[in-house]
Amino acid sequence: MKTQIKLIAVLLLVAFNLSCSKDDDKLDSIAIEETEPDPVNPVDPTPTTDLYLAGYERDGDKPYAQLWKNGVQTALPNAAGTSLAYAVYVADTDVYVVGQAETSYNSAAIVWKNGVGTNLTDGKKSAKANSVFVSEGDVYVVGYEESEIINRDFHNIAKLWKNGVATTLSTGSNDSSASDVFVSGTDVYVVGEEFIEETISFQMKVWKNGVDLGYTNSSKWNRPISVFVDGTDVYVAGYRKNDGASIAVLWKNGVPTDLTNGDNQGMARDVIVSGSDVYVAGINSDENSNQIAIIWKNGVATELNTNTSATASSVCVSGSDVYVGGNEYNVAKYWKNGAPISLTDGENNATITSVFVTTN
Repeated sequence: MKTQIKLIAVLLLVAFNLSCSKDDDKLDSIAIEETEPDPVNPVDPTPTTDLYLAGYERDGDKPYAQLWKNGVQTALPNAAGTSLAYAVYVADTDVYVVGQAETSYNSAAIVWKNGVGTNLTDGKKSAKANSVFVSEGDVYVVGYEESEIINRDFHNIAKLWKNGVATTLSTGSNDSSASDVFVSGTDVYVVGEEFIEETISFQMKVWKNGVDLGYTNSSKWNRPISVFVDGTDVYVAGYRKNDGASIAVLWKNGVPTDLTNGDNQGMARDVIVSGSDVYVAGINSDENSNQIAIIWKNGVATELNTNTSATASSVCVSGSDVYVGGNEYNVAKYWKNGAPISLTDGENNATITSVFVTTN
């Protein structure tokens, strides 16, 4: 997840709202009124940091969407049954979580706002929401919904919902999905993929305001998962594959840089730019096929686990602190500057899919 900064002047205190959103808005200059501090009710200058993590925990074989705030776990309701949470975004005092919810028909794309769920689809056709971004009061969600019958078949169709209104990003002639969304100024960037059945291949898609940027696909499989825009540069994290193992990749303006060598399975799951540093979270397998959670900083890998299989799904930078969310074996956890913090006891299979930090 990424970084948003807002500045509010209150007497002599400047309070910052730093978030691991994907907002690249700059600070605006605000005049500070020169007023003597109140000796009776002094303002505490210590910033307050809130850590939000979205994910899910299974009860037996049934998953249920969860939100953790500062370590306190809350189940996200879905009266119809099971659910999965894939992304969290905090805007002012509102907390948005998106995912997938069971219905009496199939599954619906869903957005929870402050714990109240609203389905984006009717559930008659399978659908899923993968990512959420809030900008200037508008809520952007991306994912997919199954099509009506086309050529005697169903296809998943990549979709963008703005304030609940859906826009189709693909023609529907092939399976497609949107995995992440980023808003920069008035421009809306969406990454996803399209499956070409004739060649059994995946083509990377980067849509800017609904128009495919036409980035070159260098491999048979090119599967983007995360997008971050810094100025005029578009960063995409994901993986590519021909034959053999998948390779974790960071694309910058469509040009790929491999993060793993292809000897073992690798995947980049999330990307964020903070200042001049580029952070990528993902996985790479070792020679014993153990899955290793990885954080790359400017291409240099740091392993987060040692013995058991783990996943790094999301990365967030707030000041000098780097947060990575994921799981190790069955335990949902996050790493702060490399130090692991467990959120569940491992009795049930659980994982963190998204991290968001605010500092006020």
